[in-house]
Amino acid sequence: MNLSFRSKLLALVATAALALVALVVSSAIIAGRVEGHLDDIRRHYLPKLGLRPQLEAQFERIQRGFQDAVAASDTEKLARTAELKKEFLQQLAQSSGAVDPGLAAALEQAVEDFHSKALSVSTRLIARETGEGVVAQMGEMQASQTRVAHLLDTATVFDKAELTNAFSAAADAQRIGSRIRLGLSLACLSMVLLLSLWNSRDMLAGMAHLTAGFRRFGEGDFRSPIPVVAKDELGVLARQANQMAQSLQRLESERSRVDSLKGVQSALSEQLRGELEPREVADRALSVLCRSLQCPVGALYSADPDGAFQLLGRHAVSAGAGGLSFRPGEGLAGQAALQTEITVVQAPADQLRITSGLAEGSPRAIALVPLIRFGKVTAILELVSLQPWSELSTELLASARETVAIALDVARGRDELRSLLGETQRQAAELTRAGAYKSQFLANMSHELRTPLNAILGFTQLLHEGEVGTLTGEQREFLGNVLTSGRHLLRLINDVLDLAKVESGRLDFRPEPIDLPQVIGEVNAILRTTAADKNVRVETAVDPAIGPVALDPARFKQVFYNYLSNALKFTPSGGLVTVRASPEGADFFRLEVHDTGSGIEPQDLPRLFVEFQQLDTGATKKHAGTGLGLALTKRIVEAQGGSVGVRSTPGVGSVFHAVLPRQATGEARPAMPQARSRAGAPEILVVEDNPADQTLIVEALSGAGYSVQTAATGAQALAKLRERAFDAMTLDLLLPDMSGVDLLARIRDGGPNAQLPVIVLTVVAEEGAVAGFRVSDVLAKPIETAALLDALRRAGVAAERRGAVLVVDDDPGCLRLMEATLGRSGFQTICRQDGEAALQAAAESRPVAVVLDLIMPRVDGFEFLERFRRTEAGRRTPVIVWTVKDLSAHDHARLRETAHAVVAKGGDGAVSLLRELNTFLPAAGVEVRREPGDG
Repeated sequence: MNLSFRSKLLALVATAALALVALVVSSAIIAGRVEGHLDDIRRHYLPKLGLRPQLEAQFERIQRGFQDAVAASDTEKLARTAELKKEFLQQLAQSSGAVDPGLAAALEQAVEDFHSKALSVSTRLIARETGEGVVAQMGEMQASQTRVAHLLDTATVFDKAELTNAFSAAADAQRIGSRIRLGLSLACLSMVLLLSLWNSRDMLAGMAHLTAGFRRFGEGDFRSPIPVVAKDELGVLARQANQMAQSLQRLESERSRVDSLKGVQSALSEQLRGELEPREVADRALSVLCRSLQCPVGALYSADPDGAFQLLGRHAVSAGAGGLSFRPGEGLAGQAALQTEITVVQAPADQLRITSGLAEGSPRAIALVPLIRFGKVTAILELVSLQPWSELSTELLASARETVAIALDVARGRDELRSLLGETQRQAAELTRAGAYKSQFLANMSHELRTPLNAILGFTQLLHEGEVGTLTGEQREFLGNVLTSGRHLLRLINDVLDLAKVESGRLDFRPEPIDLPQVIGEVNAILRTTAADKNVRVETAVDPAIGPVALDPARFKQVFYNYLSNALKFTPSGGLVTVRASPEGADFFRLEVHDTGSGIEPQDLPRLFVEFQQLDTGATKKHAGTGLGLALTKRIVEAQGGSVGVRSTPGVGSVFHAVLPRQATGEARPAMPQARSRAGAPEILVVEDNPADQTLIVEALSGAGYSVQTAATGAQALAKLRERAFDAMTLDLLLPDMSGVDLLARIRDGGPNAQLPVIVLTVVAEEGAVAGFRVSDVLAKPIETAALLDALRRAGVAAERRGAVLVVDDDPGCLRLMEATLGRSGFQTICRQDGEAALQAAAESRPVAVVLDLIMPRVDGFEFLERFRRTEAGRRTPVIVWTVKDLSAHDHARLRETAHAVVAKGGDGAVSLLRELNTFLPAAGVEVRREPGDG
């Protein structure tokens, strides 16, 4: 009988199902009988096991409820006993199957009777009633309680013999059912086993063929299909397995194809990694593709900016091969450049002779691949194959050409960037050289312009003041005009040089705390004569709400001077100029200069603050000027983070403003001031911002018997110096709010400590090195006589003092001018034109002061100072620098202004400090402790 596997399986399953049904039915019947016995036990016997203690506990809670209510005299608790009674009755009703109904009814009536009597008695007891009536009711209640307990025992009594008989009946029913089930199970098992042996014969044979076939498929052998030996389901499975093998064989082919594509992509990525030149990219790409596609020859042509394609990379192409460049449309390669698809030319051997950009002969296939970036053909890849071309090769080229195009584009970009970077570096170097030439030119121009102007102004001033003879009124007027014009020319030169500094980023700012009303008043004083000559009134209003201001005072004066001088220039006689300073936000303040001149037309406002732009130009020009003042003002203000502006009404006047920061940023945190007072001891002011150094100096000085006051900033020092006179001061040149040089200059300007001996504490880079020079003042050329004499007085050099002033300058005119200027004030002078001669003169004559130019041939002013300070005669001689050189921050650091001594920090610095103090302030009864080895 040729049955299918499904039919055989259904017969087996049907037999098993019938056997199972018989077992289930018999088991159900037997289980019903057993369940009947067990249910009788559960309904009649088991509830009695726990019912009695539960009912007794519930009745006990009812009694406690009455007792608690009476004890607490709480009627609410008494009312809750009704709920406890209700719970007792509910529990009794739930156990009706285990309790005889008559006994259950009697027990329920007894509980109701007890609760009624207990409630009555408890109510009277809570009401504080007494007497025989209450006692009688209590007796009735107790009798009712005893009846409840008796009925509870009777209703829940348990008979163990009956329970034993019930369990025996259930066990007998279970044994009979087990025997019946065992018999049925053996019969069913025998029938299923016979049917299984009948079905397994054909199934095992088919499974053997399937197993062998799947083993072959698992090993990758899809050539031999699985034999189909039956028409059952196993036969169908064998046919489907054979179809699956065919699909797997196709998938394996596809996987091999994909792997080959990925292999080429990976090889290309590996070879094209790194910073390669375009030719390296072309050669490496050709090597990978020719090896992967088994092409013996290949070339890559790159598009030039003019559109022609030139050979960039080659693989097995001889150096003398022709056709290594072409234009679009020329030959096969040129034609391929006009399209985006891959072009493949195939032909049987010796059937087609062609000439391409690469070869002439009989190849089996030539592939031309356009490399496209951003929609444009940037290169052509040409490969020659001696074998017929396959679709796989075309697909491989299609997947690889984008990678090659990107790598080639990146290499070109990198090459262009490298060329651009080289050009940029070359231009930067040229700009650097140009900047250096410009700086050198500005320095030379500064020297060459100011030096003759110095002589002109100096000698003219001598003539104007009558030092060389009596002048007529007209001669004095003429010389006054020369002086005015010379000073105007000097301001013009300074403006041009400052503008050049701003453009090159070399303009230095040295912010320090300033008194804003005082600085504004100083500029007003300078221009007071101009205002008086024009009969213009100047009014000033400074809002105290601005608070403290820290700016570069010289640059602020320059800005304000330009504004105020312009206002005076354009304000008519009898007019008014108003200067206002007011807060501008939290961090800035606004400076305004309001004139009552003719005003500015709206179309002319954009021309303001532009270099060399003036509103009145040409032959009708009424006012002098070059147009640099406002432009320079704008640059100076913006370089400090501020802004400038103007508003004007024609016929009414103009308001020029500058918004400037109130405080310089980036200040160091000052040290906390200290004080050590000793009655009758010399007072020393220690100016030091480093807490550790300040503590060390204070301890050394106080231990030596001095009274010490400290300051951590220049502002603190100036405040203390204004309050009292000190006997000496130690100074750190690097302070957080101003330089030590600037602090010294302000001390020497006057006050109770103008002649205060000062000891500079500074860091020495190496043993024996000169960290700074003692310079009493720095004066700019052209010289102002009053400024020179003030500098000499501050240095302690008076005309009646014995000795001469040594003047060192390489310009003979300047020497002659200085000799005349000092001579008319009663000073003797020694003039020298170079540093060597000056050093020799200083050694021979021991001058009382030195006036020094910094710019000299051979030995300049810095070298002179270094060598001069190393001599015994020059150690304490005041030096006044007189120069046209624009001093940088480095130059200021080298000069270290007016110090009476220089002492190094560290080592025996404390002992050296005391030694210097004892030079001019010996403390009574105090000896300097010397460290071991101190000479």
